Amino acid sequence: MKKLEFVELPPAEWALFEHEQANGGMLQSVEQFALLQDRGANVKILGLKRNGELVAGAVVTLNQIRGGKEILINHGPVLDYEDNGLLHTYLEHLKEYAKPLGGLYIKFSPNEAYQIFDNEGNGVGLPDEDLLNHIEKIGAIHLPFDKGMTATNVPSWIYEKDLQTLTEDTLTASYAPDVKYYLKKTQQFGVKLRELGRDELPEFKALTEDTAKRVGFADKPLEFYQFFYDNYGDRAHYVVAEINFVDYINNENDVIAKLDEKLTTLQERLAVKETKKNRGQFNEFTDQKQQHKKRIQKIVDMFGDQVPTTDVIVAGALFVEQPQEMSYLYSGMYEQYKEFFGPYLIQDTMMRKAIAAGLPKYNFLGISGDFDGTDGVFKFKKEFNGQPVQMLGEFEYPIRHLKHKMYKSLKRVLNR
Repeated sequence: MKKLEFVELPPAEWALFEHEQANGGMLQSVEQFALLQDRGANVKILGLKRNGELVAGAVVTLNQIRGGKEILINHGPVLDYEDNGLLHTYLEHLKEYAKPLGGLYIKFSPNEAYQIFDNEGNGVGLPDEDLLNHIEKIGAIHLPFDKGMTATNVPSWIYEKDLQTLTEDTLTASYAPDVKYYLKKTQQFGVKLRELGRDELPEFKALTEDTAKRVGFADKPLEFYQFFYDNYGDRAHYVVAEINFVDYINNENDVIAKLDEKLTTLQERLAVKETKKNRGQFNEFTDQKQQHKKRIQKIVDMFGDQVPTTDVIVAGALFVEQPQEMSYLYSGMYEQYKEFFGPYLIQDTMMRKAIAAGLPKYNFLGISGDFDGTDGVFKFKKEFNGQPVQMLGEFEYPIRHLKHKMYKSLKRVLNR
């Protein structure tokens, strides 16, 4: 006979389990648990043991709402969804745990794909109706699929790239042609990357705040980035792309000087004899010289005679490294520096880091799910040739059925 125990787990035990599960991830990590605690959330790690072996669990947040508590599990619970009856057993035990605490319903979003798409929006394979139907049959209510970017922790659509068949040598070839061009330009421009320390997080915040205002998104407060840094430790990577404009101008002037040498030689040849080849090269090098002079002039127009002598941040992003994947969370780019293509170098470098660490997947996280060209975020991410994924979505599992119905009705009336 199977002995079942529903227990509160110590973080160390949970970490060992979550790291080994394919559907584990950042939102179910011990680091996320600690982050939520630091931000004042009522959060527990609750697991189900079968004959002493941990078989299911989740980082569970108890949120106070009108009429009771919402029992929230983002990207979980973590368990084998092919293990017949395991999800139902876990939810029933969680229900009994939450009932005396005023639990109204359990809201959960399995970290499981519903359907994979190609970059044109065509389905690759069939949607996982079997899993969806199974979860509904055990009494969970599937919330309607939606599209659009979300400010919540659980995007309905994500974009990911499988790294298992790639090496650092073959990675670049997997990108769209434009990305290969942009990466060459970052080398030419002298763009460099580094990770920020905690004391430099205000610079990251300034970057994301500037971007959020420009594109109309809500930014996180500085305290969030600090909490994140403290709790995720070595798993969090605040990466910025920088450029030294003095070096940049000097490099451009060096290129111009070399072009001038070539132009002088060609002028001498053309003075002796006009040829189509020499005239073509002369015109080409003249055009190149003008382009390099324009680049210098842009910097002069930007800074006047106060060109910064120290490195300047042009773009940045926050990444989290998990055994299952490298996740790309928050980012920013200063509009005036977009021509230096910093975000492309950041993504390429972090994918290489993921491959070197043996991570199977690179998760770009949220996209809108619209394939009509209106989603600029998707346009950027798809250049790295991954795949859009529609997640299984969110479910509600009533604890007190009548109260849950009343709560949902009231929400509809209040339209919130």
